[in-house]
Amino acid sequence: MSEDRKLARALGTTESPIIIHDSQLEKRDQRARAQLRTIPFFLELGVSRFVYDDLWAREFQLVNHGHCSPGAITLSDVSFPLTHIATEKQLRSKDEQDQGQEFISQADVTWELFKEGTEATGGQYVFVTDTPTPHIESRIPVPRRSVADQFNAISFEYEQLIHEYVKSNVESRLPLYDTKNLYFHRVSEHHATRGAPASELVELFDYERAPIESPVWEPLHFFIEHELEEVLEEYEAHVTTALRSWIEWGDTEKIAKRMIATLHRCNFDSGELTEYQHSDQR
Repeated sequence: MSEDRKLARALGTTESPIIIHDSQLEKRDQRARAQLRTIPFFLELGVSRFVYDDLWAREFQLVNHGHCSPGAITLSDVSFPLTHIATEKQLRSKDEQDQGQEFISQADVTWELFKEGTEATGGQYVFVTDTPTPHIESRIPVPRRSVADQFNAISFEYEQLIHEYVKSNVESRLPLYDTKNLYFHRVSEHHATRGAPASELVELFDYERAPIESPVWEPLHFFIEHELEEVLEEYEAHVTTALRSWIEWGDTEKIAKRMIATLHRCNFDSGELTEYQHSDQR
């Protein structure tokens, strides 16, 4: 199946725009985690471009993907399919924001992306947010009308989509209640077929037993390619925090420690990491 048809097939529609309600985005403060957990799902369905706040990126990618900050979007260059992740709070205009808690509003760019998305011919515009009926009060012509109503967008529940997709397409040994991030279920599937740890999230990152072609090696190569060892002194804490954008719960510090320990072992050298990855004596 062609890449541009996978998404429409999974959703059961070619209509655009699409709204995906991800309940994980409803969480706030210390409970706010896994804002980017939908990315591996849409990557597998052929979406390669993603828009979301730089704060969630933290100079880290669990899976390689095209990321653009909302403030850096040039509408004339936008192409679809495109997935945009934002909370309804981020759609508040400057005038609607609480004093002392101001942030760069995504209201205008989101409105324009919805407009572009209704006319998209090359793919769909997918907006992932914390409500099935998001509002952009500063732009809506009719008070209290949702963006879904304004642009005739179709809404889906992410938890239902990922549950059905994993059950039908992935031989994962991880329970779905542990994580709804497709990346970890694909890693579990890969490890299970090769006799590697596959049933617990942290154990997926046992680099002494990880298969050569396991996806868990990709973040390590990302670190080296982007020369992130320059912030090594604080990088364990940095990675621990960054992993929170991908994992709903659990000990991200243990995973970060395993990543950094493996990079230390390979002296943050790409060649040594590749050699270690392919070694039979890990």
